[in-house]
Amino acid sequence: REKHSSEFELVSSLAGALPKYAPEDVLTGRVLMDKPDAALINEVLGALTPSNMNVVLVDPQFKHEEANQHEPVYDFKYREEALDSAFVARLAKAAGHGLLPPPDLQYVPRKLDLISEGAGKDGPEQLLKQGRVELWWLGMGEVKLPKAIISLKLGFPSSAITQVQDLILGSLHSRVLQLVLEETSDALQTCGVSYNVGAQREGISLSFSGFDEHILELVKMVMPRVRSPRAEASEFEMARRQLVLDLADITKKQPYQHALEAFEIVTLKDRFSRQEMLAAAQNTELVSLAAYSKFLDQVFAEARLTALFTGNIGKARSLEMTAVIESLIGITRDQPKALHDSHVAVVDPKEEVEVRVHNPIPNDPNSATVVSYQFGVPKITDRIHLAMLGEVIDRPVFEALRTERQLGYVVFGWVATHASIVEVRVLVQGFREQPDVVGGLIEDVVQNLTSVVASMSQEEFETRKQTLRSTLTKPAATMGHEAGRYWGQIWDQTYCFQKQDLQVKYLDSKEFSSPAPLLKAWRQAVEPTAHRKKVSVKLFGSKAENSSLELHGDNPTGKKVITLVDSKSVGKELEGEQYWPHEYICK
Repeated sequence: REKHSSEFELVSSLAGALPKYAPEDVLTGRVLMDKPDAALINEVLGALTPSNMNVVLVDPQFKHEEANQHEPVYDFKYREEALDSAFVARLAKAAGHGLLPPPDLQYVPRKLDLISEGAGKDGPEQLLKQGRVELWWLGMGEVKLPKAIISLKLGFPSSAITQVQDLILGSLHSRVLQLVLEETSDALQTCGVSYNVGAQREGISLSFSGFDEHILELVKMVMPRVRSPRAEASEFEMARRQLVLDLADITKKQPYQHALEAFEIVTLKDRFSRQEMLAAAQNTELVSLAAYSKFLDQVFAEARLTALFTGNIGKARSLEMTAVIESLIGITRDQPKALHDSHVAVVDPKEEVEVRVHNPIPNDPNSATVVSYQFGVPKITDRIHLAMLGEVIDRPVFEALRTERQLGYVVFGWVATHASIVEVRVLVQGFREQPDVVGGLIEDVVQNLTSVVASMSQEEFETRKQTLRSTLTKPAATMGHEAGRYWGQIWDQTYCFQKQDLQVKYLDSKEFSSPAPLLKAWRQAVEPTAHRKKVSVKLFGSKAENSSLELHGDNPTGKKVITLVDSKSVGKELEGEQYWPHEYICK
């Protein structure tokens, strides 16, 4: 069994079990029956009949005037009525092969021997780079289990996704695959082997994980469908409609999440708004089964395959399995190389940028303000400085803006990686003050933090260094964590596998023996100079006094103000702006 992903998760689960089980059953009470009660089991199974069934139907077109019930806690109306007796009787008599008991488990792992070979502390070893295939192998590492993770990237060139409908079709691909593979993959997934698929602008991400004995069987089942799903029109339409519902439901996200969404559209190159994606998803000419098939042909014409094998799969087996994957997906080492230049790029603005938008949630009084200070592309030393600064600013930001000012319950101050750069960010959500006021208060708090960093004692500095060192040297708790240390760098083609060792080495060096480098890094990011890179998003709630998003009064700072957050408007406003380079400084 793998460890819990964190000590907190383990302690939390044990605490939740204490009121329910005797001390001796706390560890196993939720998963183990010491003395199965056959009569009780049969009673429960016997109660699983249509006459005991409740059916819940959620309809976005539901008319509230037809409701006959009200839920007081969550304040919504609904209609309750008895199921038609003839319908229940028909279900009770239902029969057919689809209603038989599930078959015997045929993929229960039997071979649990562990391999001894692994790439070691230097990180993954490259076993193949030929044609359109790149293979990396990690093998057995710190987590020793008869399991494995196969991480795959089917990379696309930047020309593959240029229009909003391309993005929608790529997103639909993962949903369609889930539908067409749901039934056929169930037997394998029940026995501890699973897969995950996702779509990004740079390509399709795939992962297979679980007991390694039968993992190739799942690969053989999934990979041909990735290239050619063979979806029915009804399956594609079901996925499209669900995507439309998801995009249309703006209440799924908090106001601050909508603010961060606007932040991404403005700061990342060639991004589309939710409204643009919704319009494309609703257009059945742009997004159809025929368009989907054509899209897959286009993106796979120049696709590249990148793989990482982690866990209980040796070198030779990795090479064999990669050859199988090549044949299944039609991307091979014998094909000519394909040039890929698709990378996430963050704007490097010449002046301060301020985004001003309305809260899209109807009648929501909450506003949200996000302020980001770009540090730029960091070196290894910078990553250490900023990681420590993130811990330093967390509490003071919360105390100043939440505890003292009572601006809202959602208040964060943190350091974030944003593609190739690092940023200092502050976020506030609430309705007590308007975003223009909150933005000024955030700036004041950030500047006041300069004195906090400058006055850090040597004792606090050493304590924070030790805490960061413990974090960096902590062994991987799960195989997923182990693979994750390297997969992001392989995906981005940065390959700084020694990053952790370099960070620890600098942390312990004489060059980092005082808080002075922290103050220098902090000032570089936030000090109000002509070279500072600041991006703000101000999302105005329904009770904002001024409905206009235009700046009131003069704009002496010459900041660039953006009030329309769609790809065309943002592209026009940021025309001529540069973007930070796609690089990882591994020194």
